[in-house]
Amino acid sequence: MDVAGTPEVIVAGVDGSVSGRAALLWALDEAAHSGRRVRAVRVWDPAPLFAPPAPVFEVRATVRGDEQAVLEDDLASVTVPQGVRLEGELLEGPVVDTLVTASRGAAMLVVGSHGHRVLGRLALGSVSTGCTRRADGPVVVVTPPLGRRRTAAAGESAARPLR
Repeated sequence: MDVAGTPEVIVAGVDGSVSGRAALLWALDEAAHSGRRVRAVRVWDPAPLFAPPAPVFEVRATVRGDEQAVLEDDLASVTVPQGVRLEGELLEGPVVDTLVTASRGAAMLVVGSHGHRVLGRLALGSVSTGCTRRADGPVVVVTPPLGRRRTAAAGESAARPLR
């Protein structure tokens, strides 16, 4: 699959978090209204695996499998509107750089306001901030409504569409 997007594609960054799921739900809603398709991209950075004494190749294969499972869980947790095509892709590399590259030429990049990190809960997360600063095209940052940030049920829309 091409890394670069096309104007008919909305790239949604997913990470298994409630914010990531809200971003995916927002992207699906936008695609239903605009006739675009959605490419859910999960990025994992294998760089920490190269720190000694990790048995790199064994650990890398295990982590890649775990990352693929999280992507598949994200995709399975949402209801895809009729007529919308959703595809998933697992990419490796620095998260911000890889999402920005994946969104080049796409209609937009949609990310959650926060992932799993504890720091920076009151402001935008580091990935969403990095994407807004470095992406070539539009970036939508989705914040789940207060109270649902940790409790959004699978498939439940935690995002508020702009419409």
